[in-house]
Amino acid sequence: MADLPITGDLRTTLAGRMVGLTFMVAGLGLMAWAWLSSGRQVMTGQRTPLLRMAAYWSAPLLLIPPLFSRDAWSYAAQGALVAEGYNPYEVGPGALSGHIVEAVDPMWMQTPAPYGPLPLAYGGLMAHLTMDPYVLMLAHRLLAVLGIVLIAWAVPRLATACRVDPAIATWLVVANPMLITHGIGAAHNDILMLGLACSAFAVALTGRWGTAAVIAGAAAAVKLPGGLVVIAIAAVMSPLAGRALRFASLVIAGAVSVLTLVTIGELTGVGSGWLGALDVPGLVRSPFSIANLIGMAASGVLEWLGEDTAAQQSLQIVRLVGMVLAIGLIAVLSLRSSIHHAARAVGIALLAVVLLGPTAHDWYFLWCLPFLAVARPGRRLTTTMTAISLIFTIAAPLNSSLRGATMPILTTTALAIATIAPLLNHLRTLQPSKKARVAVTAG
Repeated sequence: MADLPITGDLRTTLAGRMVGLTFMVAGLGLMAWAWLSSGRQVMTGQRTPLLRMAAYWSAPLLLIPPLFSRDAWSYAAQGALVAEGYNPYEVGPGALSGHIVEAVDPMWMQTPAPYGPLPLAYGGLMAHLTMDPYVLMLAHRLLAVLGIVLIAWAVPRLATACRVDPAIATWLVVANPMLITHGIGAAHNDILMLGLACSAFAVALTGRWGTAAVIAGAAAAVKLPGGLVVIAIAAVMSPLAGRALRFASLVIAGAVSVLTLVTIGELTGVGSGWLGALDVPGLVRSPFSIANLIGMAASGVLEWLGEDTAAQQSLQIVRLVGMVLAIGLIAVLSLRSSIHHAARAVGIALLAVVLLGPTAHDWYFLWCLPFLAVARPGRRLTTTMTAISLIFTIAAPLNSSLRGATMPILTTTALAIATIAPLLNHLRTLQPSKKARVAVTAG
């Protein structure tokens, strides 16, 4: 398609790319509208084929190139590094040449991989079979599909345990267009991490907390924040215990998860060098991170005052303070008692890592979505999660290769706002009917 005369011109000119972006925003707006319409049906207690609907929306995205992000091309190149005998925690994709690195974002060409050993080992295995970057990208998209399948399996079970309507939770999470577009479309490995974390919690509810802790370690072996689900596993291990026993449960579950994480690194031969590469995502100064916003503001003020050295150090100091605050909050949340409180604790802990961490991308907000959705969210929280999902779905194309095209992006952003505005008016109708609330309470 890219070689055809019309599509080739569209891809190589700013005007053509803006035409494509306009159609993309319009399509995402229609998808969001359909999601809200199905949500109204679910809230009134109607039976809606949510999983089938999510499958229909996902199918057209399975074979296309990555949307909104070039990370999947980096995954392919990092797997090729493993297959070629390089250590992806010491060298970046720039050590390779040829088609395998042509689509990798230049920002990540010389940086080590910040991911756990599981996706790198999988990528290396696939790269032993083929070095075709498109096929390798599809292989990593398959991991995202697996992640969504795991989420679809776990969320209804978690909702039932927390006395939340499973249909509402499934609509809010599994059929969420943000999960589909950023998960399937962009093929981020965050979705596999999230699927494993949700599954760990669901397995713990069956009494197999040891297996759950192992799965939590596997989630951390994709991306480290996935291991925070041990907070919920500890709550399941000792639901009525005091803080001392709860802390002991947390230590045991955490130890099993860490042992699993280390074992995966050793068995795959990838090792644990990724711990030294955790600061790589921090190269992006994302506005979604509160720590980044404060740090960049402080740096600007100090630079204006002529304190250049302090200005350079301020961002790192603020980021460090943010992580300390996040860790402190996680420690407090770890002692929550009931199951739905534990689900909320995991969601808030992951949200704290996003907002107080060194960087945050729009799809990072998916980390907390399943856990907050099953934690008996009230009207305000449900509305907030719905609104954020809408905004990050329709605005997803702006996180693309259009950097520097200020005026066209502002124009398209205005179009996105015009698309979102009428959708937000429908949020007030997205509340469970009395019949649905009574059914959940009776259950």
